[in-house]
Amino acid sequence: MAIAGGVSRPTRASNVEEDSSDENLSAWSDELCRIFGVDPGNAPATLNGFLTERKLAEENLTRQALHDSLTGLPERTLFLDRLEQAIRRLDRSASALAVLFVDLDRFKVINDRHGHAAGDQALRMTTQRLARILRPGDTISRFGGDEFAILCEDLTAEAALEIAGRIVTVLSEPVMIDGLPVPTGASVGIARTDDSTASAESLLHDADAAMYEAKAQGGDRFVVFDNASRIKGLARLRRAEEIRKAVHNGELRLFFQPDIDLRTDRVIGVEALVRWQHPKLGLVGPDEFIAIAEETGAVVALGEWVLAQACRQVTRWKDDDDDEPPLTVAVNISACQLREPSLIHVVRRVLEQADLEPHRLCLEITESVLMDDVRSSVKTLLDLKTLGVRLAIDDFGTGYSSLSYLRRFPVDIVKIDRVFIAGVGVDPTADAIVAAVTNLSHALGLTVVAEGVETEEQLVAIRALGCDRAQGFYWSPSLPAEELDELHGPRRAGLVANEPVDMYPLLAERADALRRTTGRPVLLEAPQKIGSVTGERRALKTILDHLLGNAVSYSSVERPVIVSGASDRHWVRISVSDYGIGMTNEESGRCFEQFWQGDAPEPTHPRGTGMGLYIVRSLVEAMGGHIGVRSAKGKGSTFTVALPRSAGTPSRGRPATRPPATPAAPRGADSSIREFMRQIGVPNRRGA
Repeated sequence: MAIAGGVSRPTRASNVEEDSSDENLSAWSDELCRIFGVDPGNAPATLNGFLTERKLAEENLTRQALHDSLTGLPERTLFLDRLEQAIRRLDRSASALAVLFVDLDRFKVINDRHGHAAGDQALRMTTQRLARILRPGDTISRFGGDEFAILCEDLTAEAALEIAGRIVTVLSEPVMIDGLPVPTGASVGIARTDDSTASAESLLHDADAAMYEAKAQGGDRFVVFDNASRIKGLARLRRAEEIRKAVHNGELRLFFQPDIDLRTDRVIGVEALVRWQHPKLGLVGPDEFIAIAEETGAVVALGEWVLAQACRQVTRWKDDDDDEPPLTVAVNISACQLREPSLIHVVRRVLEQADLEPHRLCLEITESVLMDDVRSSVKTLLDLKTLGVRLAIDDFGTGYSSLSYLRRFPVDIVKIDRVFIAGVGVDPTADAIVAAVTNLSHALGLTVVAEGVETEEQLVAIRALGCDRAQGFYWSPSLPAEELDELHGPRRAGLVANEPVDMYPLLAERADALRRTTGRPVLLEAPQKIGSVTGERRALKTILDHLLGNAVSYSSVERPVIVSGASDRHWVRISVSDYGIGMTNEESGRCFEQFWQGDAPEPTHPRGTGMGLYIVRSLVEAMGGHIGVRSAKGKGSTFTVALPRSAGTPSRGRPATRPPATPAAPRGADSSIREFMRQIGVPNRRGA
């Protein structure tokens, strides 16, 4: 196998180099003998020794120039030379050859989490694994980074697929780093030919294109290049050229999505999003051209255009409405832009030309882009901070970072990805993830934005979990600047306002829903004229569903759940009781904490995430109410919610009394989350 470094005998390419070197040595020897007047046939041994050492030094330098220093494998130049020779040999045989382009999946995770030394170790292990499974005559080359190319001669199409399958299988096995298994994988592209006039560069390009298709399909697989791949590749090249022209031809359009402050229900900023008004295809969304722009580098010019136009537009809005606090604008920064040395200069120039205060500009970088090169990312972010702009981690939770990375990046805002927001309010795991990110972000002094809010249930949940701001179709899709002016006016977000809610119909509805979904007996012991409370109906529904679900989970199936209610002049009280396992006094005092979990009724009973009662308390307190619990171990629990009565509702019963004080759950510096953050050394930027 021609992988160099003494692993196998040299291929024909190496023999060509050796013959050329011998001719040079002979010419040097004859010239030196002529200078010193010595018969070449009787040259002294010292001269021959000198020439031999010189020859070895030249060979060593040549080898170093053509081989990778880390793995000992041929580099691109030598690989192409061998590929060209292999293609020429096809005219003397009826066989075919294949080029396999291999890219390691998740290699950047190894580099970032375990260090570059671990990454080098993984590359050497990959080389050894490939050497074990390939044939003796196959050539392996490293092209740099985590990319390898393999040349296989004299093989059928079936054999090429078999080799590719072996590569995917062996490289999917974890690599051992510091004694621990670290998952990895590979995407492989295959290009095959039996044409002796084929181009080595084109064949390599085809294999590379097939590899990218394998990555696009999720990685850990191989893809064979075919005419469809060729057509797709040519279409991508044409699209890349069209994108470059679009920037200069004025075909790009800027849309804006409102950024909502959840405390005031007002629009406080916008995020700038680019669209392409294609002359033939109409309005094209970013999913259809941003990735191509990234691959070809066209995104740098495109991103600069977006930045400049967004800053100019937000400045015009300020001039139009001096009575409102100035809007902020968020602009996405791509991986290519982040690597550009001129980025700092570009941002400074755009701010000056737009006459925009730096603090009104927020640059958003996705988590995965930051994780590509953590050290370089931190340096660039620090340089940007010197300009006075704000920085945000976008799509947080979708990359490979851990929560501990938040302390390393000098950012101001964390935007939780929509994939987690989609589950809040219905999936306890999503609730727990959003709560954990929110808590840690707040402890670091960061603002939390929920992305992709689309329903009222999600809005109720993110407010209860403590998110500061939100974006999503619940308020508005992305709009052109002229259409956003209507939202910009008084800048109300259009949230559901508190309103009088008649409690008895809602209690009856949720009790009936519990009966139908669980088959459990539910007794409703509340007067029909219990009265109305001021609040959001969806939030009240969430409160009742959590309490009813909690009662069902911690009591036996034959015992009923009891829903009771009473009211006075100022308060409406709702109680949910069960005859379940109950709690001790200590447990009753902690049950409203985040992530606190009570004892399971039985060992096999699924445990929740400890977020339900925390959400209930947050929603109750947000509506000016109180919640408390009475419980005894082995005898059951009663949760009582007291909510302000709606103005104008006829009062019943005795004069108003203040509801009993809710058992205070530990908060602030004494919470379990803050304790965890102290243990991992996270500083608290907001103070205790």
